Amino acid sequence: MSPKSFQVSLDDRGSVVVVRVRGEVDTATAPQMGQAIDAQLARRRRVVLDLSEVEFMDLHGLAVLMRASRRTRVEGGSFAVDRPAPCVLRLFELVRLDGEIRIVSDDSRPPEAA
Repeated sequence: MSPKSFQVSLDDRGSVVVVRVRGEVDTATAPQMGQAIDAQLARRRRVVLDLSEVEFMDLHGLAVLMRASRRTRVEGGSFAVDRPAPCVLRLFELVRLDGEIRIVSDDSRPPEAA
């Protein structure tokens, strides 16, 4: 995968949909990720966002995650980030998100358990 490539895919697992993101999440690609998440939350789906193959994320991507997390707290629903890549974890640390976004990164359980 080239560093600039970006892909969002959905894996419907019945009670939960896993949204997988690959590549760089920035000002150009964050809206696409946001649309995929929003569409599933609007359908009242449990959403697990797999960020294990993200190579870069800027504040535009972070804003999408925060908006989804806040939306589920206000409107109900379930949203969690699964296996965030090191660059994503570093961004979380830099902006001190303590508890703002639910993170599940236990590789021993499947994403639908989140």
